[in-house]
Amino acid sequence: MPDGDAVPFRAGGYIQIECPSHKVAYADFDVPDEYRGDWDKFNLFRYVSDVKEPTLRAYSMANYPEEKGIIMLNVRIATPPPQVPDAPPGIMSSYIWSLKPGDKVTISGPFGEFFAKETQAEMVFIGGGAGMAPMRSHIFDQLKRLHSSRKISFWYGARSLREMFYDDEFEQLARENPNFTFHVALSDPQPEDNWTGHTGFIHNVLYENYLRDHPAPEDCEFYMCGPPVMNAAVIKMLKDLGVEDENIMLDDFGG
Repeated sequence: MPDGDAVPFRAGGYIQIECPSHKVAYADFDVPDEYRGDWDKFNLFRYVSDVKEPTLRAYSMANYPEEKGIIMLNVRIATPPPQVPDAPPGIMSSYIWSLKPGDKVTISGPFGEFFAKETQAEMVFIGGGAGMAPMRSHIFDQLKRLHSSRKISFWYGARSLREMFYDDEFEQLARENPNFTFHVALSDPQPEDNWTGHTGFIHNVLYENYLRDHPAPEDCEFYMCGPPVMNAAVIKMLKDLGVEDENIMLDDFGG
């Protein structure tokens, strides 16, 4: 953002980005060397985003209110699904990936209703994929701005270590805050990961390793953001445990 500019917002909020008409060739993207192999393997450089009409998309912010002068987003590029390989790539993700330092972007907001309750109840955060963004905003806000004494845990699911990010930051938070724990589950760990942690889907890992023996899960507040399949599985599990709707908070970016 320009020097001196700031966007006042609450943790868990989102902004809208205006995507202008554009023609973006993926062949022009500067892909880091560690990911070029995958791009070549799946022939991603062949895609072109050709958009005739402006559009808007909403993105949750990953920064928390004291990280001023920036807007931090987690954007996963949306390539066509395997069953429809000739479909156009994602409009907004293609545009965002094409941006370079110094480019001007039109945003509106902040907006939102995915806010933390002002209670002392235990907080359980559950995330997957690009659903990391509001999780980071909330947890950093609780621990670094509010200096919360609430019991807080974060359960995050990824396919492999290559999909992990911010993990060093959360591990540092856990070292600095005895009331916070960070847990990762990989659903498809790769041989090179040398993974010895939790494996499987995050809702199963959360249940088997924590909620099954929790004395009162119905008294916890659950905050989640992830793919629709993950959200549905977590909500079903929580309902089965007797958690009321008022204690299930969902940032439904996939809905």
